Amino acid sequence: MPAKKDFRTTLNTERTARYVDYLEAPLKIVACWDLFRHKHEKIFSFINNGYLGFVLLVLSYVTLALAVYLHSEWEDVMSSLDKISDSLPLLVSFVIVVYYAVYRKELYELLEYMEKNFKYNSAQGLTNMSMCKSYEAAKRFWRIYTACTMFSVSMYATMPVIVHLWTKEPMQSWLLIDITKSSFLKFIFVFLVTCLSQFYVGLAIGQFGVFFASNSILICGQLDLLCCSLRNAKFTALLQNGVKHSALVAAHADIQNDEQHSYSYNISEIEQSFFHYDEKTSIIIRIKLYLIQDHSAANVKTRFDIYSEEHDAATMSALRDCAMLCQAIKRYTEMFEDFVSPLLALRVVQVTLYLCTLLYAATLKLEMTTVEYLAAVALDIFVYCYYGNQIIIQADRVSTAAYQSVWHTMGVGPRRVLLNILLANKKLVVIRAGKFLPMDLHTFVVVCMPLTAWKLLDYSTKGSRSTYVKKLGQFLNITSKLC
Repeated sequence: MPAKKDFRTTLNTERTARYVDYLEAPLKIVACWDLFRHKHEKIFSFINNGYLGFVLLVLSYVTLALAVYLHSEWEDVMSSLDKISDSLPLLVSFVIVVYYAVYRKELYELLEYMEKNFKYNSAQGLTNMSMCKSYEAAKRFWRIYTACTMFSVSMYATMPVIVHLWTKEPMQSWLLIDITKSSFLKFIFVFLVTCLSQFYVGLAIGQFGVFFASNSILICGQLDLLCCSLRNAKFTALLQNGVKHSALVAAHADIQNDEQHSYSYNISEIEQSFFHYDEKTSIIIRIKLYLIQDHSAANVKTRFDIYSEEHDAATMSALRDCAMLCQAIKRYTEMFEDFVSPLLALRVVQVTLYLCTLLYAATLKLEMTTVEYLAAVALDIFVYCYYGNQIIIQADRVSTAAYQSVWHTMGVGPRRVLLNILLANKKLVVIRAGKFLPMDLHTFVVVCMPLTAWKLLDYSTKGSRSTYVKKLGQFLNITSKLC
């Protein structure tokens, strides 16, 4: 027989850390977070502003150096296309750092709202869950994505140095250097400035992607909690009225069939929970009394009538708690969209321009590096679209969870509350870039449409650029009408 997998329960644990505590250190390094947030003395404010100015100086210096290089070496747009594309990450990083500096108060309010209103445990019911899995998923994504981003920018910054040391050829750089200086000093200057600027570029762009994905995962985790609590609303009422959990398991264990493939990150367990949301319940005392056979003191019921009207008041209370949690999630999603929407629009424009630039380069000469860049850029925008799509999917499951909340056993009052919850969740929950472009998989397909067009048309034109451009224009014209 195959060995059983070691299953570690996620229930009956308290939250020991903030939801996005791991984001603070990287954001501090790139000056998107105050080095001394809770220090109000002038010296600490001076340090915060001074470091912000240093980061902006590095990013703006490299950007201006590239602009001067393009002006001095300018021939035409197509010959300088690779250098122009190199300026896009620098400009985007500069804008991201400035945006975080201007809207730092809104960033703190957003995260404080999360810490105050997000629940770590679901309502106590027949099945229960916690935010443990979604928190671990968000932190795991942060580790992997940050490591990949730092590896890519490290290779970008150090490869010219490796080539210089290996071939003894001068380093190719657009940074302006005094020719009277020694070659060693020039090498050190170019290496330090390039490494530092690419380090800030990788952190600024990469950590914004981590910020978006981590918040999306945690929003999905809260929606998982809401679906579980809503599905268990009637059982929450029964437990609060003294019904034994094992009696509910014996009668209604088929709830697990409804919960299959219904959650994005968290998992529900048909085990007793000692938490009702984030408050410990008095059921612990009841269980202890029941274990010493003091049934009258414990007041634990093993027989119950799920259709009885005596449970309606507790059911309405459980549904009101679900409605309040639903309202908190919607409010946080709106605040989150308000904060990230402008930067998402900037990232979509950057990725689209970068894709078009790379595809044009591929029509001239298809190299392996170009294919790698295409894959990296497509993966970059895929992260935003995928996690935005996850929010849409999980938010849509709230209505299904409400329908599966054994509503036929409720009285008139609880049914009215449940109907209001269904109506409140009728509107689609979408994160939009620039308040108009939904971040979902359809947007990913639209953004990557030039890549699809190139694959379809490149080999049919037989190297004729005019024919390629003509067919590509016809193809995009048709697809734009369809979209």
